[in-house]
Parts: sequence; C-alpha cells; structure tokens
Amino acid sequence: MENDIVKIEYKKFSSFLKDYIKSLSRGYLFLISDEEHSIGEKFAFSIEVSALGKPLSANGNVIFVGENEAGDKGIGLEFSFDDDSKGFINEKLKETVLNKYGTVWGKRLSALFGE
Repeated sequence: MENDIVKIEYKKFSSFLKDYIKSLSRGYLFLISDEEHSIGEKFAFSIEVSALGKPLSANGNVIFVGENEAGDKGIGLEFSFDDDSKGFINEKLKETVLNKYGTVWGKRLSALFGE
C-alpha cells in the first residue's frame, strides 16, 4: 500500500476533535485494518472534516502492527500534516471550536490541542 492515499472522513466534528486532542495533534494515529501491513510502510492521508471546509493532508509511516487497547487489529502510524494543512489547522481549528462550543468551553478545549 506504499504511497497510496488513505482517505479518512469525519462526519462529526466532535469525533475529529476527540482524535485530534488525543493523538492527531501529537502526530500519531491508529487505523483499524484487517489488511497485512509492515513496519516502515509509507502512507499519504487525506483527512476530511466537514466543519473545517477543506481536506487536510499528511504523510506518515507504520510504526506498530497489532491490536490497540480496545483489542482492534490495525496499525499505528506516525505522521505529520503538510505545511498547508498545519497552517490551516492553526487558523481554523480554534475558530471552529470557539464557534461550536462557546468562549468558556472553546478556550478549555483549545488548550488541549498540544501545539
């Protein structure tokens, strides 16, 4: 699957925000998969979040093959957003959080971004 583009779509902004705070902002992602993968395998990502208005792009590689803490089989990836996506996230994510959750909760959530 080397250099294939993996498309990840978040229909709910809250799901993306949870993943972003937990791991995406730190450059990690676990994908549930039954396919065979190997350590070092490279991926390109297109991450779509309807509330943000444009796809985010990232590149990464497999650093773990096995089960996550919930027992799901898959792969752990280390990745980084490209410069355009990183800049867009820095501008748009905080604004979107403040609009959706208000000033008090928005600021608290924004503080968890790990930037």
